[in-house]
Amino acid sequence: MSAKITISGKEHDVLCGSTICDAVRALGLAPDAFIFMMDGRPVPMDTVMVDGTAVKAVKVASGG
Repeated sequence: MSAKITISGKEHDVLCGSTICDAVRALGLAPDAFIFMMDGRPVPMDTVMVDGTAVKAVKVASGG
């Protein structure tokens, strides 16, 4: 079973059954720094990744 998350153009295989948040943390990144997209639509970071899931992480920039 395979799920994938793409961050900064690099595709990562992640564990099925984990949330997007947990998968990003396992890669050593802060999930709050991204918006997550599936099929061109934003999804919450607590979405559970199942076999065939493909997620794209878009870096969020903010400041004052």
